[in-house]
Amino acid sequence: MNSCINATPSSAILCSAKEGNIKAQHHLAEWVYTEGLKYFVSRVHKETLLNDSDAQDLAGESLLEFQRALPRIQLLPRYVRRMFRNNLIRHLSRKRARRSRECLGEDQMVNSDFADLYPSEQTCENYGLNDREKTRLTISLKRLEASDELLQKIWSYRLADEPLPYRQIGAIVGMEDAALRMRMARFCKLVREECYRKEKRFQLSGIGFEVSHHTF
Repeated sequence: MNSCINATPSSAILCSAKEGNIKAQHHLAEWVYTEGLKYFVSRVHKETLLNDSDAQDLAGESLLEFQRALPRIQLLPRYVRRMFRNNLIRHLSRKRARRSRECLGEDQMVNSDFADLYPSEQTCENYGLNDREKTRLTISLKRLEASDELLQKIWSYRLADEPLPYRQIGAIVGMEDAALRMRMARFCKLVREECYRKEKRFQLSGIGFEVSHHTF
């Protein structure tokens, strides 16, 4: 039975399927799905964005596409090979686009989360730090030094030249990415609050100096 399925169906079976022969249609469907699954599974170890679950989904999608296109198919092996290849290319393109969007979102998150905690590299090198930036940097570094090893490791991954997404960091440290986001959010909030308190005290001390200066 398996040898019959693995063998490429004849043109006579293809014609019978087009004419509505149920047995021929079932034979073609089983052959297309089996060949598709073999093809996609064989690509899993070559494509990092492809896994066994994807291979099964692609085989099913290819079967549906084949059934819709059946009346127009002339050269069965050629059509099927091209269909498998095109479906794999589309699938990988969608996954790469999704990963790019995730990375872009992560990059934007890095910028928005850390912009008010750390001065930019350009500011440090070209313009120097103003008092407010120095205060924020000092507070951030002190709190980071006092933090546990896990949080320090998360920061090192997030502030690398190519920041890692939370999902990847979670896989490295063995935590859910949502839990990592919460820890980072709490840390950023604590730093912002401490910065705010220091700036507030500085403003009040400045007001007190002005009052005493005008009094005398």
